[in-house]
Amino acid sequence: MLDAKAFDTLATKTLDRIVRVIDDEVDPDVVEAVPSMGVVTLDFGDARRKWIVNSQSAAVQIWLAAEQRAWHFSHEGKDQDDPVWIAPKTSEELFATLSGLLKEQLGLSITF
Repeated sequence: MLDAKAFDTLATKTLDRIVRVIDDEVDPDVVEAVPSMGVVTLDFGDARRKWIVNSQSAAVQIWLAAEQRAWHFSHEGKDQDDPVWIAPKTSEELFATLSGLLKEQLGLSITF
């Protein structure tokens, strides 16, 4: 398990990666990644509800809320720098889940 400092560092890198990929690969009129202190809000150009990805220091997890569903991802990487986040209940991986949702909901093919 990650200690508090390692979690904060890796969680920040993970959220930054989400923002960077969205900013680089998606038209901001379709979806914009808005970072703010441990939270990334995915804001869509249409009336769709916003998606939230945030770090939860107390739980040592990254949480995703999208399309009336929620996931809690725990670090499963081989070391403190390996950004592998897995949902214990479903075995889904964070980046794959987010990519799948964007493909399913918007037809976007994005690899994080």
